[in-house]
Amino acid sequence: DMMPKMALSRGFHFHVVLLVAALVNSHFRTEVNAVNCTAVCDDCLAEIVSCYSRNLESVPTGIGAQAKQLYLDQNQLSDLPTGIFDHLTNLQGLYLYQNQLSALPTGIFHHMTNLQTLYLNENQLSALPTGIFDHLTNLRGLYLNGNQLSALPTGIFDH
Repeated sequence: DMMPKMALSRGFHFHVVLLVAALVNSHFRTEVNAVNCTAVCDDCLAEIVSCYSRNLESVPTGIGAQAKQLYLDQNQLSDLPTGIFDHLTNLQGLYLYQNQLSALPTGIFHHMTNLQTLYLNENQLSALPTGIFDHLTNLRGLYLNGNQLSALPTGIFDH
């Protein structure tokens, strides 16, 4: 009579352990993709942060808010999470060329009011969200060549 209960109990505990292990693994899997800037880039807390040509698949965390130039070119970036650049309000140059970006989230550049140069060339962009550049009032150079853009949203340069 005691054996079945014990077997059931062991089986139950085994399934609970597997479930917890799966949940922990799925949580940390997203965290593992987030690489810290100091591990892969040069001068993360300086005004010029160099993360180019590092085979990065995601934008590193820990880039200092004082950054004025951010080099993320020649990597394997395929998407930019919403809000990833929100703390970089001093940025004047953002280099994202030669990546694999296929889309940009609406508002991705909204906090970059000091941005003067934006390199998005040689990616896989096929469309741009309406208002994507509206907050970039100091923008002087915008590079979009080498993408798959067949049209631009109406009024994209009105602001």
